Amino acid sequence: MALAEAIKTECADIAIWHKTETIEELKTILKEKSIINSIEARYTNPKRQIEQLISHILIKHLLGKAKEIKHHANGAPYIENSEGKFVSISHSKKSIAVAISSIPIGIDIEEIERKQYSLHKKFTTPEEQLWIEKSQNKQLISAIIWSAKEAIYKLANIEGLLFESEIEITPFNPDKECNFKASYRDIEVSCQFSVVSCQLLVVSC
Repeated sequence: MALAEAIKTECADIAIWHKTETIEELKTILKEKSIINSIEARYTNPKRQIEQLISHILIKHLLGKAKEIKHHANGAPYIENSEGKFVSISHSKKSIAVAISSIPIGIDIEEIERKQYSLHKKFTTPEEQLWIEKSQNKQLISAIIWSAKEAIYKLANIEGLLFESEIEITPFNPDKECNFKASYRDIEVSCQFSVVSCQLLVVSC
């Protein structure tokens, strides 16, 4: 069983799973026949089946019981019969992270890669670009900005929200702080980052 991490923040319970098992092994872990049948009927791609099985295993871990994950027309996930719970899901190359909260939530998990800095001008404001260029760790700052904006996009749930102009991250020192502020369309949000298994995890609420 590959539950890598369970994290509790001020606004969410989070579980992270590394993708190591086969589909059959994941079915044995999940055990919920009706959910497994639903996943198999909806997804023929093995990669998507694995993502869905793990997401449901993490939901079961966080809530203490299995719940089916549904999707709105825009692709945003929700839990059927959620009893006031909000969910956010993120996939990286090796992991899946799920956050559960009583308030709207956004989560993102990413590898910290060179491409985030090389492409940063496509998703940053002029102020964020200045922050990056002044930083001694340009790659980390670029990754935090990208991941935070991904999490905020999920939180806001507004189609067409522009990363480079409508989502803004307030500069902070990641060597000393893990909590930071951000906004989208002048709505303030709180964010928190951590590094888990060499991956960047950002939660926004």
